[in-house]
Amino acid sequence: MNSEQAKKLSLPDILSRLGHQPVNTAKGGREVWYLSPFRPEKEPSFHTSFLGGKWIWNDFGDIGGTVIDFVMRYQNYTKISQALAFLDKMYIVNPYKPAVGNNKRLKNHFSFQQQRHEEPPENTLKLDRVEPIKLMLPYITEARKIASSVAKRYLLDVHFENLTTGKKYFAAGIANRAGGYEIRNPFFKSSIGKKDITLIKGQGQTASILAFEGFIDFLSYLTDKNLEAPVEDTVILNSASFGKSAMELIEQGAYQQIFTFFDNDKTGQGVTASFREKFGEGKVQAMNGLYEGVRDYNEKLVDHNK
Repeated sequence: MNSEQAKKLSLPDILSRLGHQPVNTAKGGREVWYLSPFRPEKEPSFHTSFLGGKWIWNDFGDIGGTVIDFVMRYQNYTKISQALAFLDKMYIVNPYKPAVGNNKRLKNHFSFQQQRHEEPPENTLKLDRVEPIKLMLPYITEARKIASSVAKRYLLDVHFENLTTGKKYFAAGIANRAGGYEIRNPFFKSSIGKKDITLIKGQGQTASILAFEGFIDFLSYLTDKNLEAPVEDTVILNSASFGKSAMELIEQGAYQQIFTFFDNDKTGQGVTASFREKFGEGKVQAMNGLYEGVRDYNEKLVDHNK
């Protein structure tokens, strides 16, 4: 894209893609306030406004300008061409119509459904390509509080097409045992290819295995414990419905100790009960007390970093 096209992009959409969510909106959605993306703060000092047919931004503790100026400041670029290349990678479809006073459109750049985390119909997603995580890294590190080194070790930018609409998207993803990808971005989670569990071999020789419902909680555990990789083998269910597949894998591995990190909700309790019924109380140690009072490990990590 050229400079004029870039200046017409929706800055709230760009911020959303980078993992920054608005704190307040004003003037019918034409002015959106954020905690500054350039430094830690508790009160929002950064805002973007739709003026003269384009979005501009101001930061009371920094500078301001156009969409291009923001990307150059955010990425520490020195050349406009670098900012344009960054935006070309971020946008696969043409998104030049500004999202004025319509917060749903910000979500639609990522999601296929109106409800958050609702999966699209089966076989509607086609893999385009995978790349080392970069575009989704700010969302994972800033919104989810995952350590950058951990995210880079396990996650990818997964680019894909929704065959129903013909539109292209991207999300953070991790490979599963069947060769598919479990994917997630700020507004939905799903899978590409055959859905399955994910097995990660530990760095040590151990008769123990860790079990998580989703990959975000697995990465939260590593971040919280200041680990680059688990010592024990690890299985990620990627869905509570894959508890049986995980138990079959654990049984084949003849593990002597199973540490479960399932959600503090009815579903998580049910999966834990199934594990205990299968392997016995002595072998299964539920670790959900580490994040008592919240739903899952990532919620604890995010709350701790507020």
